[in-house]
Amino acid sequence: MKRMLIHLLVLSLLFLPISAAAQDDIMYDLGSRAAEVGMDLLKFEPGADNILALTNAGHAIVKGETTERALSGLSDKSGLRNGDNNLFQVNRPEWKGLWFYFYNKESGLAAYMEPDAAFYTMNEEERAALAADKAFSQVTLMSANLDTLLANPNEGNTTFNKKKFGGNEFSLIGLSNVWAAGASYDFMNAAAFHDHLCPGVTSGYMIIKYIQKVLPITNQSAETYIDIGCPNWCKEDAFQMIWDSTPGKNSMFVMALNPDDEAALKAKYGTRPAGIIIRWNDGAKKGKGVALGFNFDQISAELGLVNWTGPSWAPKLVQDIGMIPYVDKPESVITTLKEFDVDEANLTKLKTAGNNPYKILGML
Repeated sequence: MKRMLIHLLVLSLLFLPISAAAQDDIMYDLGSRAAEVGMDLLKFEPGADNILALTNAGHAIVKGETTERALSGLSDKSGLRNGDNNLFQVNRPEWKGLWFYFYNKESGLAAYMEPDAAFYTMNEEERAALAADKAFSQVTLMSANLDTLLANPNEGNTTFNKKKFGGNEFSLIGLSNVWAAGASYDFMNAAAFHDHLCPGVTSGYMIIKYIQKVLPITNQSAETYIDIGCPNWCKEDAFQMIWDSTPGKNSMFVMALNPDDEAALKAKYGTRPAGIIIRWNDGAKKGKGVALGFNFDQISAELGLVNWTGPSWAPKLVQDIGMIPYVDKPESVITTLKEFDVDEANLTKLKTAGNNPYKILGML
């Protein structure tokens, strides 16, 4: 009998701390409160499919503690989850302050919150006596719909100039609007990894779609993509997230391109050079590569951005959203400038610092 009681006591100790941790976990509590405030301001029920949540929880470090439990509190309260394509962790350095953001794509309104430093020092009883919104030093309710802001530029100016989203305005408005436009999960993941959406990330996603058509992986166990990122821009972050092409795995080599050489390539081929992608077979130690061009000038002209006279905060956001239809037709602005075979010796030359890969390929 005594042994049975001990066994029951052990079982109770195993199960009780889970709920207790949820109640006495400051980060869980904070994420739950953020969701409660967001639900109240944006008028949505748990799991609403018209709501997007963004946060740097899990990346931020507060008083030496990680913040991933805030994600659990946010999800449990709001019903929003990464697996449902409506909750994303936006990459930020660990020393940046914690924040939460919710967007209603039907109303175009967004709610942004930053925790009050005093909340981190409160005990469970003090927190329990505090209204949900009092956990935050900043609570903002503003429109984040790009069309609304463009139609009311003074409102947009206030949002950006007054840093209504804590200095995250470009990042959060871009991510919100592209999500509302139907961006796919992998696209959102790449943009969140980059910490914002910009035309460079979108161009990288388009290059991925183009390469998967013209140079598809045919042997999953032996082949991978190697990026010679010259010239490099935000596109490289899309490759890291979607292809797992990273410098640490020797599948990404990033180098600047001399402006004169870039101008010479553009003059010769009629489009901006956009790097070199190699489909490499590690078993055979050989591969096939393409040097690419990306016509940003065409996109700018087609979107009416060449002689932009609107607000200074808007053109990249307009281009962000305007580029979404191009994702399904990447060949309209991406071209193969040169196609080539590559072995280990040539690959070494292409990726070695100090070498100009375009000269190695005979393009300059």
